[in-house]
Amino acid sequence: MTIHIHVLHPGEIRADILSLNDREKARAAAFRFEKSARHWIACRCGLRAILGSMLSLPPAEVPLETGPGGKPCLAGPFKDTHFNLSHCRDLALVAVAPFPVGVDVEPEDRSRDLLGCEESFCHPQEIAKLPENESMRATALLEIWNAKEAVLKAHGTGLLTPPQSFAVNLTDPSGKVRFRPELSAQHIHRLIHAALRDHSAFISSEHPSPVFYYHTDFPAP
Repeated sequence: MTIHIHVLHPGEIRADILSLNDREKARAAAFRFEKSARHWIACRCGLRAILGSMLSLPPAEVPLETGPGGKPCLAGPFKDTHFNLSHCRDLALVAVAPFPVGVDVEPEDRSRDLLGCEESFCHPQEIAKLPENESMRATALLEIWNAKEAVLKAHGTGLLTPPQSFAVNLTDPSGKVRFRPELSAQHIHRLIHAALRDHSAFISSEHPSPVFYYHTDFPAP
C-alpha cells in the first residue's frame, strides 16, 4: 500500500480564499493575526489543490467535510480516499492514502521548548527512559510529541485522547503504541527525505509497512 507524501512551502502557495468553503472562511477570519490567517489559508489551499489534482476536480469543488472527532475528510464518492495535513512555520505535509492516516511535522529547533513539559505529554515509562543530556533529551521529547500527534490524528481523536496516557516505541521500525488498546493497531514511521531537512516528521496508520512516495512539486492549477 502506498502513502503519498506532499511537501509544501506555504509561503510559495497563492492563498486564494475564494477556493475555500464558508466554514473554512469563517475559521480563517477567526485568527487574531493576519500572518497566521494567511499561513492557514495557504496550507488549506495547498491541500485543496493536491486533492483536486488527485480527484480531477477544481480545488474549490473538493468536497471537504468534518468527520468524527473534528478530523477533515472527503465526502460522497471520495470517502475512501483518506488524507491528513500538518504544517509548521515554514513547511506543510499532506499525506494521502487509501486508509486512515495521520502525519505531523515540526522544526527541529522547537525541541528545547519542550524541556520541562515532559509530564504534559509523556507516559511515566517514557519519562523514565529520557536521557539526562539536555540536548539529547530535547530531541527525544520532540520525537515523542511528533509521533503522538501523528498517532492521534490517524486515530481521529486528536488531543481528546491524553497523550500522556500512552507510550510510543520509536526504536521499533514499525513503532508500536502501548497502554491504550484502541491505539495498539497503529504503526509509526519516521519520514526521511531531503525536503524535510531540519525537521522532524512522523506518520501513523494501521498499515505495518506502507510504501512512501514523496512529491515536492506543487500541482499545477
